[in-house]
Amino acid sequence: MQFLKFLVIFMGILIIAGLTVIVTTIYNRSNPSFDSQVNIELNISEGSKILHQAIEKNKLFVYIQTENKLDIIKVFDIYTGKELRKINIKK
Repeated sequence: MQFLKFLVIFMGILIIAGLTVIVTTIYNRSNPSFDSQVNIELNISEGSKILHQAIEKNKLFVYIQTENKLDIIKVFDIYTGKELRKINIKK
């Protein structure tokens, strides 16, 4: 009986510790740090022009016109610096 009581208390402590770790992880992933600096490299060919850039809802939009007059929109995540999409606009 003594062992069963110890086991129940120990499992309760493990459940509380596990939930604390899960809640902390979810909180940290949902609130990105504004202190970190992210460098975004934009590789465009020579002769291309950046027509416009905008930031909206944690995304950087860069409007590019290539030397062939092809319009491209590149979308970057401002927290990670990763390119999310490349949109080719056909005329």
